[in-house]
Amino acid sequence: MAKTPAYMWTLIELYQRGAATRTLDLSTSELASELGLSQQGVSKHLLQLEKDGLIERKRSGRRTGVLVSRAGTDRVLSVYSRLKMAIEGKAGVLDFHGTLFTGLGEGGYYISLVGYKQQFVKLLGFEPFPGTLNLTIGPAEIELRKQLNYLDALELSGFSQGGRTYGPAKCFKAKVESKYDAGALIIERTHHRESVLEMISPLDLRKALSLKDGDQVHVTVYTGDRGPADR
Repeated sequence: MAKTPAYMWTLIELYQRGAATRTLDLSTSELASELGLSQQGVSKHLLQLEKDGLIERKRSGRRTGVLVSRAGTDRVLSVYSRLKMAIEGKAGVLDFHGTLFTGLGEGGYYISLVGYKQQFVKLLGFEPFPGTLNLTIGPAEIELRKQLNYLDALELSGFSQGGRTYGPAKCFKAKVESKYDAGALIIERTHHRESVLEMISPLDLRKALSLKDGDQVHVTVYTGDRGPADR
């Protein structure tokens, strides 16, 4: 896991004050007093947060308007998710139980593109079967699924192919039914809701597990860059 920067407490304080939804008007002296830091220290934090794209600043005289960016919000929620799992004794492992359904087939098209396929081999250690295993998860696990948006993941870079541009994505090492190697996909440009988990595997899991629509499937997702062999 990447080292947490010193400015995280400043970012969290801004988020806590509501700066993710509105521009917060504050002075560095106010923030310094709240955090127990020097005014110079807070100024350095704000400068670095702005440089890293985690906040946006608008200055008015001696005061500064601060807005936490989308990237800043993601960073705060990432820390929250990791802490929550650690406190609950589930650090690094998330379990899901989903209902299998047939998708539109677009997943198979995208993961078969050379630009993605080569990255899957490098990150997951296998070339995926040209199709995704689509699972609908219940309300109790949707919040767990949302955490995957903010946790450290294996990053797939965007690329251009055949005159089209394909965006970046994230994936996590996983196991299906505690047996088969797999990957859980987190794709920004998708029509699927957050109640859906998209899985890839080197095998046709429907055939390997004799699955049909409506069957229940157990998935274990490993966060960060490690997999089951590292646990």
